[in-house]
Amino acid sequence: MLDDSKAIAARDIVNEPDAVYLLNRAYVIISDSSVNATFSNMTEAINILYDLGWVAVDMSYDSSYMFTLMHNTNYKRKNHVEHATDAE
Repeated sequence: MLDDSKAIAARDIVNEPDAVYLLNRAYVIISDSSVNATFSNMTEAINILYDLGWVAVDMSYDSSYMFTLMHNTNYKRKNHVEHATDAE
């Protein structure tokens, strides 16, 4: 199970891709580390999320660490009552 209350390791998404269906946030941060800057788990995790409607919003890279902010384009806020002004 992935914990979307903190940065999710890219390798966890790659190892358990079906767990992505349980993410309940509009945005998540994915983290990865790589000694030789290949970031293969990050690339694979981004592709897994992209296939499910997520898009990369921002990336940060510092020596051997990378973080990516992902946005769930299918996210719907729970317990939201639509008002007449929301529909306009």
